[in-house]
Amino acid sequence: MLSKRLAAHAELLRGCALALALLLGCSAALWGCRKTPTDPSRGVDALLSADRAENAPGVAVIVVRNGVVLKKAGYGMADLARGVPIETDTSFRLASVSKQFTAMAVMMLAEQGKLRYDDPVVRLLPELSRFGSALTIRHLLTHTGGLPDYYDVMVEVTGVERPRTRHALDAYAAWGEPLFAPGERYEYSNPGYELLALIVERASGERFAEFVEGRIFAPLGMKSSVVMDDRSPSLAKRAIGYHQNGSGFELDDDDPLNYIVGSGGVYSTVEDLVRWDQALYGEQLVRAETLAEAFRPVGLNSGEHYPYGFGWRLEDHLGRRRVAHGGSWVGFRTFIARYLDDHLSVIVLSNLAETESEALGDEIAALYLAADRETPDAAN
Repeated sequence: MLSKRLAAHAELLRGCALALALLLGCSAALWGCRKTPTDPSRGVDALLSADRAENAPGVAVIVVRNGVVLKKAGYGMADLARGVPIETDTSFRLASVSKQFTAMAVMMLAEQGKLRYDDPVVRLLPELSRFGSALTIRHLLTHTGGLPDYYDVMVEVTGVERPRTRHALDAYAAWGEPLFAPGERYEYSNPGYELLALIVERASGERFAEFVEGRIFAPLGMKSSVVMDDRSPSLAKRAIGYHQNGSGFELDDDDPLNYIVGSGGVYSTVEDLVRWDQALYGEQLVRAETLAEAFRPVGLNSGEHYPYGFGWRLEDHLGRRRVAHGGSWVGFRTFIARYLDDHLSVIVLSNLAETESEALGDEIAALYLAADRETPDAAN
């Protein structure tokens, strides 16, 4: 199984003295310190196919460089009960990878002059007046707002068994105190992005799902991507979430908070996410100077900076500049990494809670960066 496979690789990493030094030279950490690099496509197959149970949840993967798909494949099952395999057009719940679409919606509205990043949140959400006027839209985008997390108390505080995003305002009406002054520090906040979804609705006059699907997904041709709010839109090929239970698997697809969007809620495919990835190299959605804000570290009140932009982590990985984000909700584990100077992107979507999608993405990226070969004309 995938988790066991990763554990085996971790053991190999510890036992291979040349692993780190040769990582870019021969992908030695993964493939036994061979002097000649393993073909990246076969390396991905070996990583994701070996030791996999015949009827188990799995992973969809895609690798793209300079707009050309180098690898796309599905491994394992999307739906165990119906025996449906994972394919590259299977839709997965993206969890927190959804945040980049929320951030893009805000950037689009800022470009249109319907809001400004440094507007007080109370300008569009006056229901939050007790949190003061110092809290801005920028603080929500960068997880520096200091809002308390209502996830553990949402149902109890609102009295709603399956709350929607709008119920965040009801929760904050009488519950919770700021954790810190806005801008004081970075602390990851799902509620902040749920409030951003409500801000998008107030500023645009559209439902959040309609805005994202109509202004982002449709123009990019992301036909298998939806915002899964209380409309419960249908998807032709949807992965079901699972977690491991002993030698078997149990459903892990439902949660009372599943219809809260902004922080999560998007379903998409690896193929659709390539369309999104490629759009970020151009100006199809927003101007380049607008997009640049998404990849700029947030400034704190102290004058220091934290490596998070608008819905993206900003990192140096394997000596390369990259922006990335992971997601984790119910039985889904997701990851997207964009190596900006290499024009290389790796996307990993899984419907098994035990999958370490970011670790897989890192290993897959290492294979392709190590190979440094010419881009093939077609996907493998």
